[in-house]
Amino acid sequence: MSVIQATAKLMVEDVNRSVAFYGDLLGFGFARGLTETSRQPTTDWPTAERLAFAEVRRGQARLCFQSRASLAAELPRLAEAKIGGTVVMTLACDDFDALAERLGDTVPFIKAPHRAWHGCRECSIEDINGYVLTLCESPSNS
Repeated sequence: MSVIQATAKLMVEDVNRSVAFYGDLLGFGFARGLTETSRQPTTDWPTAERLAFAEVRRGQARLCFQSRASLAAELPRLAEAKIGGTVVMTLACDDFDALAERLGDTVPFIKAPHRAWHGCRECSIEDINGYVLTLCESPSNS
């Protein structure tokens, strides 16, 4: 057996708000979702109904968001889990300088742009759910 892909599914309180944050700030596009009340799949964004689940993509990166209520129905032990916290996602960017400059005007840095021990430049921010995003220059750009 070999693992061929890994995708983060993040528990959030408001899926629609999370999709908008990642789309507006980082350019992720809405791929698909599941509506909260009617439980219908959708590829329309923005959607008139609140979402229970959504997948967003940018380049080869893929993230999923699922509401606390929806995820707890599938995995009851998560009903009282803290959202955010210790998950750190690293996103490699093809234009690190432009993104870091734009982020600096919009979201406070947890760690300002710097050169990391491995040679790439990176910075860290916190998303609206409390998850930490470390953005780094693409290895081909370092």
